[in-house]
Amino acid sequence: MTTNVPLPTFSPTGLVTYDEQSILTGVQEDWVAAFALTGKTLSTELTTPQGQLQQSQAYIVAAVQAQLAQLIANVDPMTSSGIYQDALGRIYFLTRQAATYATVDATVTGTVGASLAAGSQVISSDGTIWASTQTVVYGAGGTAAVTFQATIAGSVPAAGVNDLRIYQQVPNWVAVSNSAPSVPGTDTENRVEFETRRAASVQIGGVGQAANVRAAIANVTGVTDLYVYNNGGDTAITYGTSNYPIPAHSIAISVSGGANSDIANAINSKLDCGCGMSTSAGLGTLETISVQDAVNYVAPYPTYQVRFIRPATTQVYMTVNVANLSTLPANYISQVQSAVAAAFASGFTSTDGTIIVPRARIGGQTIAAEFAAPILTLANITPVSIFIGTTSAPSSGASLTLGIDQQPVCPALNITVNAISV
Repeated sequence: MTTNVPLPTFSPTGLVTYDEQSILTGVQEDWVAAFALTGKTLSTELTTPQGQLQQSQAYIVAAVQAQLAQLIANVDPMTSSGIYQDALGRIYFLTRQAATYATVDATVTGTVGASLAAGSQVISSDGTIWASTQTVVYGAGGTAAVTFQATIAGSVPAAGVNDLRIYQQVPNWVAVSNSAPSVPGTDTENRVEFETRRAASVQIGGVGQAANVRAAIANVTGVTDLYVYNNGGDTAITYGTSNYPIPAHSIAISVSGGANSDIANAINSKLDCGCGMSTSAGLGTLETISVQDAVNYVAPYPTYQVRFIRPATTQVYMTVNVANLSTLPANYISQVQSAVAAAFASGFTSTDGTIIVPRARIGGQTIAAEFAAPILTLANITPVSIFIGTTSAPSSGASLTLGIDQQPVCPALNITVNAISV
């Protein structure tokens, strides 16, 4: 059996498929050859019954070729996605980082000596329900400090200052307040982030270099961001926009997420003998974790002190001005806030993969204009100008670079959206 339909082939440069018009032409030629009587022709007009069937057959063939192309693309780490990318990651002993939960530190007020059980719930103005993470007892002043965690994972849940109220009434509990906004969670590691970490994971096998340390920490469950800088010089230096101090012959390691003990073990497994570590908290918190070597010795095991920074959560604010056109949708503010906050937290990639906006990172530069890309995917919303800064509703600021001891966060409530005349 032969066919005039062009079939996919494998060439030295990869899979070759054909466009739908070429496939339709081949299908029509097959129909003419099969059904036209001698000396007569078969109409291939698409409005005829046979034309409709030919279109359907061509669509099926084109869809199969497209699925084959997608399957081949999923074999390449640069274009793989979903479960196929997870499978490639397992070759490198990597698993995709799961979404994490937003948290907010609050003060609860109640009867002195009474307790508030873990799991007690409050609600924020965005509709998010938050549950307390530990049982606390009201002190002499009738207050207690407690951390609430969002009941939904990801970067969307957010609470502003004094944005909480009691959702589930509990005996002896009368009030809740929070003097600082919530610390956002993170979304499940996306395709670009996972591939970036996979590419960097080839450094896990090495020891002593900043890249080796970084790759090992990035593979720790729950780690959402990190920055590693090695000062191999003979004198102490200050580094980054926050002038973080790094002693001579020392490495500065800043990490968000993950368990302290897991991070310390990863660091200890990659540092050379005699390498110093941070001695200053900077703007963040300095963690000192004891690590025992129970592999190379019998008890008593040698113990080492591993130090790293937990960066300070730094609120970032953005102002987005959009064109006040007649087609501007009524909910343009929430649409823009959601799109920008998601891109800030998780990055953005255009459908065709030609535009990539990196997520905001520890010690990294964030450029305001880049956020026009996700806004332009919203129907009938045209960005005019975008500003970024560390104070509410900035009216200037093209970019922002934070220090290696700062973790940038920008929930939707930090984004001001204005409709302006153009």
